[in-house]
Amino acid sequence: MIRTLDIVCSECGEAFVPGAKLYYRDNYMNTSVRDTKFICPACIAKWQAKWQIKGAVFHEQDYVMTVDIELEDGTAYKNMDCTPIDETETVVVGEDIPEEAQRKLYAIYDAWDKERKAHVLKDCIFADEFMRTSVTCETYAGEKYENVAFRVTMRGELQTEIPMPDYIKKQVLEAYKLYEAQNMDDFKEE
Repeated sequence: MIRTLDIVCSECGEAFVPGAKLYYRDNYMNTSVRDTKFICPACIAKWQAKWQIKGAVFHEQDYVMTVDIELEDGTAYKNMDCTPIDETETVVVGEDIPEEAQRKLYAIYDAWDKERKAHVLKDCIFADEFMRTSVTCETYAGEKYENVAFRVTMRGELQTEIPMPDYIKKQVLEAYKLYEAQNMDDFKEE
């Protein structure tokens, strides 16, 4: 049996004729096509115009990422849970937002993430040779040190053959302690 379906916008309540694309809200509880919440092109255009991002500030605490978003129209969203997705270069938040806005959020997130990781070691490799221990390391910002000899003093301080910033020395020292502990465990097993 052939049936008819009046397409009515779930946002403004107006009947409309679909264009090249038909927008609707996901609802996995729908049991028939009649339960689908369609959205007209005018309401979609209004929604996309609303989500013009003026700025965003990301926060991470206890492995929970949140974002404060300010829109061009002055609307502010505070403390929204969010998930950056590197594969699609988008940020998913607890609101329906256009993909274009998700991509803009990702660009802001990516800049923030690079800045906060700028002084964090990405790689740290130790080499033990006769009477010489050296480190090769690199930060997320691309700061590199290759084959730098070092020693740990009796006071637990790191001394290097060439000057290194304190924030790198501190991380190298922490990594070296773990490296030594792992090597001691391997030595005990033999």
